[in-house]
Amino acid sequence: MNDVLLLIGRVLIALLFLMTVWVGGPSVAYLTGLGFLAPVLASPIAHAIEWIIVISFVLGIATRYVAVLGVVYVIIATAAAHRYWQVPPQQFVMQYTNFSKNLAVLGALLYIYVTGAGSYSIDDKWLNKRLG
Repeated sequence: MNDVLLLIGRVLIALLFLMTVWVGGPSVAYLTGLGFLAPVLASPIAHAIEWIIVISFVLGIATRYVAVLGVVYVIIATAAAHRYWQVPPQQFVMQYTNFSKNLAVLGALLYIYVTGAGSYSIDDKWLNKRLG
């Protein structure tokens, strides 16, 4: 039962990243507005990272490594885009909500890092093949 829950948790976190990248993710215009130095480069890199997270978590491939990548990515995204204390009052609730959501996502990514993918994963199949 625990491995089923680990799979469901991985897929739900993957879904969050899929929903972001599917609707365009951090676009060049958005990153320009945030003051990124190279938004033309940063946008496709962000999209690639999000797709890597989605594929890794759904299939359970290199799950712990990708969880660390996700932690770094979410910290950068949160620090760059969700500074709720610096936005105009009409954006406060949205940015505060996104900041809070990202804290929860960081917690989930840390749990994935600690627990690993579980038995319903390619990671587990590769480990069993190497050990067996």
